Amino acid sequence: MPFAGLLSSKIAEIPKPGLQAQLKMAPRHRLSDETLFLNVPANARKAAVMMLIYPDAEQVLHFCLIQRPTYDGKHSGQISFPGGKKEEQDVDFWATALRETHEEVGVNPTKVRKLTALSSTYIPPSNFMVYPFLAYTDARPNFVPEEGEVEHVIEVPLALLLDETSMQEGEINASYMKEVVVPMFVFGENKVWGATAMVLAEARELILLAK
Repeated sequence: MPFAGLLSSKIAEIPKPGLQAQLKMAPRHRLSDETLFLNVPANARKAAVMMLIYPDAEQVLHFCLIQRPTYDGKHSGQISFPGGKKEEQDVDFWATALRETHEEVGVNPTKVRKLTALSSTYIPPSNFMVYPFLAYTDARPNFVPEEGEVEHVIEVPLALLLDETSMQEGEINASYMKEVVVPMFVFGENKVWGATAMVLAEARELILLAK
């Protein structure tokens, strides 16, 4: 799928699939109270993440995820997008996503093109409101994982995300819940669930609409 096709479809102008797309991959125990994702506490912290799409040497489109190291925290060892908390110097959430992606995996901000903002999503366990962005760079970045923040970079062919068979259910264990079955994306040995899977679900539907 040539990425030029996505650009020519004016992906930024396509109505976002929004929360309804995200909820397809939300943990089932939270679906009983959809207001968890709508009634965001006033004290929620703000963060931004980036889904960065790029071609490899064979022009096969990929996007990158990161695995967090094991630590004493709610997102220990989880797979997520590059990103993090908004800082005072960030003029907006896009600036946050650019800065964090540069800091965490070494992507040069001047090489990144913003395609569109995806729908923000609230993460109840950590009380973060997350603002995701879909972006593109013309060549595979030279990834440099930030020591202490990133265990390793995971490169996923975009075709796997678009393949329905990647959408599965499985049991997970986290610091705040044990042996819970949740919807997830399975990319080889990597299982992606929670807020990252919810953002991926919306991105997947948007890209399919743009094809």
